[in-house]
Amino acid sequence: MKLSSEAKIGIIITIAIAVTIWGLNFLKGRNILERTDTYYAIFQNIGGLEKNNKIYINGYKVGQVGNIVFNTDGSNSLKVALRMDKDYKLPEASTAVLYDADFMGTKAIQIRLGGSERYLEPGDTLATTIKMGITGQLEQQLSPVKEKAEHLIVTVDSFMAAMAYAFDRESAELLKSSVRKIENSADGVESLLEENGKLSLLIANLESITLNLKQHNEKLASAMDNIEAITDSIARSELKETINNANRTLEQTRQIMEKINQGEGTLGMLVNNDSLYQNLTALAGELDLLLKDLQENPKKYVNVSVFGKSDKKDKKDEKQ
Repeated sequence: MKLSSEAKIGIIITIAIAVTIWGLNFLKGRNILERTDTYYAIFQNIGGLEKNNKIYINGYKVGQVGNIVFNTDGSNSLKVALRMDKDYKLPEASTAVLYDADFMGTKAIQIRLGGSERYLEPGDTLATTIKMGITGQLEQQLSPVKEKAEHLIVTVDSFMAAMAYAFDRESAELLKSSVRKIENSADGVESLLEENGKLSLLIANLESITLNLKQHNEKLASAMDNIEAITDSIARSELKETINNANRTLEQTRQIMEKINQGEGTLGMLVNNDSLYQNLTALAGELDLLLKDLQENPKKYVNVSVFGKSDKKDKKDEKQ
């Protein structure tokens, strides 16, 4: 059976269209000849995830992202279709992780397989989580630094403004003070330069002093000679020997005082031993008692014979 030219042209055009469609999908990373199962994942923020982004399991590509639509339940979440090859079954409790696939921030989906022996059915929804990429981590870490830097810049600006204001005021005050001092100096100079001012009086006093010095030059020279003679006499005197003798005397006195303090010698014993003091105190007490007894009983110590009994007795003793 021979085909007509029109039929051949129709077949060729159909094949060309099919190849074109397959090629376009292949360039997009999707093989329309492969069989796929579709699962879903819901995210509040997909961070730039686009259709046809890749899906991985343990770093191996197993599918790609399908359509992305807003949920109609009012939650403002996004429902992402995950087209997976039929050869890969997903256990229950598997999780779809949104992360950065490269440094450029290209998003991808990583499937973390659950440990259940039961598998999800096509059309089921996976639990989701978002893994912060390097860009996000850097942004999170640099955000406090950025805030501190901004605060520091504001503080420095305020400080510099305050310093500039204070410096301007201080400079103005210093300038005013300097002008006042210059004015006072000018007034003083003007007062000194007056005809009967202090400068004329000062010059006159200086002239008088120099004249007196000139007139008494001989007396000053004689006084200087006398002072020189006195200093020579002191230098020739035995002042040094006298000072040495005094030092030796002081040293001997110091040694004697040390010996006295240590109890050496009679004087040291008298100073440091209190037994003599106690004996003298006791003797004074006994003398005091003796004097009192003498005053009270003088007959015990003094015999006075009024009738001459003592003389007779003495004569009797002489005869014997």
